[in-house]
Amino acid sequence: MGLKLAFADLTHTNQGLSNNSFPFGISLIASSAKKTLGDILDDVQVFQYPEKFAEHLESENQDIVGFSNYIWTLDISHEFAKQIKRMSPKTTIVFGGPNYPIEKNLQKKFLEKYPAIDFYISGEGERAFTDFLKAGEKVDFDYQIFKNEQVATGNSHYLWNGEFIQGECLPRIEKLEEIPSPYLTGILDKFFDGVLTPIIQTTRGCPFTCTYCQEGQESFNQITRFSEERVLSELEYIAKKVEVPNLIIADSNFGMYPKDVGLALKLKELKEKNGWPKYIEASLGKNKKTVLDTVSALDGGILVGAPVQSTNPKVLENIKRRNISNERILEITQKGTAYGANSFSEIILGLPGDSKEAHFKSMLDMVDIGINVVRSHQLLMLTGSELSNQESRNKFDMQTRFRLSPRGFGNYEVGEEEVSASEIDELCVATNTLPYEDYLKCRSLDLTVELFHNNGIFKELTDHLNKNGIKTSKLIRKIEENVVQGSLNDIYTGFLKETEGSLWQSEEELEQHIKQPGMIKKYIEEELRNNEQLRYRALAFFEKMEELHDIAYNSATEILGGIKGLDAQEKVYLDELKEFSLAKKQKLLLLDKNERKLFHYDFVSLEERSFEGDYRDYFIPSGVNIEFSHSDSQKNLFSRYVQQFGSSINGLGSMLSRIHADKFYRESKKV
Repeated sequence: MGLKLAFADLTHTNQGLSNNSFPFGISLIASSAKKTLGDILDDVQVFQYPEKFAEHLESENQDIVGFSNYIWTLDISHEFAKQIKRMSPKTTIVFGGPNYPIEKNLQKKFLEKYPAIDFYISGEGERAFTDFLKAGEKVDFDYQIFKNEQVATGNSHYLWNGEFIQGECLPRIEKLEEIPSPYLTGILDKFFDGVLTPIIQTTRGCPFTCTYCQEGQESFNQITRFSEERVLSELEYIAKKVEVPNLIIADSNFGMYPKDVGLALKLKELKEKNGWPKYIEASLGKNKKTVLDTVSALDGGILVGAPVQSTNPKVLENIKRRNISNERILEITQKGTAYGANSFSEIILGLPGDSKEAHFKSMLDMVDIGINVVRSHQLLMLTGSELSNQESRNKFDMQTRFRLSPRGFGNYEVGEEEVSASEIDELCVATNTLPYEDYLKCRSLDLTVELFHNNGIFKELTDHLNKNGIKTSKLIRKIEENVVQGSLNDIYTGFLKETEGSLWQSEEELEQHIKQPGMIKKYIEEELRNNEQLRYRALAFFEKMEELHDIAYNSATEILGGIKGLDAQEKVYLDELKEFSLAKKQKLLLLDKNERKLFHYDFVSLEERSFEGDYRDYFIPSGVNIEFSHSDSQKNLFSRYVQQFGSSINGLGSMLSRIHADKFYRESKKV
């Protein structure tokens, strides 16, 4: 009998998938292991769905099981590891991944807290794991001997009689071609299931040193790259098997290097040839002409913009980050729009030096620049990042709370035993410049931007305001005042209630709470602990579109009336513009809904010109009939996304965060 290896990058499945992407990272480790020990391996498999993994474990014992460790996999992986040890004590458990401390004393505490882990591979894993296997082969894979002799291969950590044993830190892999492709070797074939999104990587490393990021460490600064031939072969392979619309590129700064432009042109050719990928999910690089060239080559198939995290100079200094100028962001956004690309930016709430005023300004700066999707994230205290160390916490008086990761929990049967697993995030809710009360006010504004700005939901209206010298930020601020007592009060009340209700002072108390018998089942059945920002956005987007329009147009009318007064013609125009917008966006789940309405403005022609002209020039006294419907291609694409994410409100919320939602507004034509 040969050696049996299994690798797991587990996703929670009880409330839909907590992770909808291929288990790409660990499959690279599996491919390397297969290449190194191919002659003596009896079996090597990769798993993502816990139910499938449990079946495999019950069918036969494994010699070695490797787990990926991200913030969304730690508890489920360790619970499975404990059951593996119960069923097969001689199985060696190896963890690896970025969710691991960088300080030696904390690494020791980590391994003490998770005793089912025999070894941890720190840093880049492919070469380290193959060295670990080669060393194990010398002792017939009896890793007890390995520990007794205190063998320490590169990047490997373990405990022995209470002592922390650490191997040397290996240099980064320079020739990535030595890692076999998990696509071309067939290891990932079973994940082409119409649900998971494939991932590729072209470049490793990041030249930036942002303190909130796990890749801000010096060891990640070296840039290495897979060959163009390798990447193109993978893409051709994926295109023949894929059933989902999107592709994820896992580079830290895609588009920042000249070779990315060539790859983008190849991706465009692939799309023209196979109809895939429809859209690309990637983090674009900064301040390089090649980024624009890459966006241009992809012809609207990628989000373009800038994840600035903050526009406040002091915040940026505190996190060791330099942004490109707002003028440069505007240039990139405008050119991206000309290419048909959707624009995107991210802001992180709670960074050192952040305040209510700074956060509001950061969000609204991006809104006024014209970024189509401005999304705020809460500051996660990522293990392995500089910002999570005690020195940073003390310096900025960072007050943190603990919450269940959205959809990151579940009950699973492993070897006739039920295990409960729950992933817990630590996030910053206050600092010496951001009181907790202001944190909540910022969360409210973030929801307002989600509901009333993102995906160009009221672009026709904001364009009209902009022509009158009124910035979009002024509308957002007016809406923020009006929603408190408006028809969306239940949305905001529920959102803030869930925000506060999800926060716990103590990680231990939260762990005890969620692991009580029957508690996870209750959370699942009552659909608790989802991403509240995405959930309440989906509720409003799909169920309260008319209320959204009422508030937006009433707020705009207040502003216009207060500045210059509204004449009768402009009032009629705005009333009809509201009806035109509603016909395109209301009840979007009714894909077969067709509607015809009479208007006195040629909105179809205005829309074709991006509402750039004077609305008075499009006035038609006798009226024009306009028909609204989804195209067949829209229906097909929407159905494929629903297959991926599900049709529940929480699933739809996840879908809205991943797709170009404005592409699903009904098309209009004159009849």
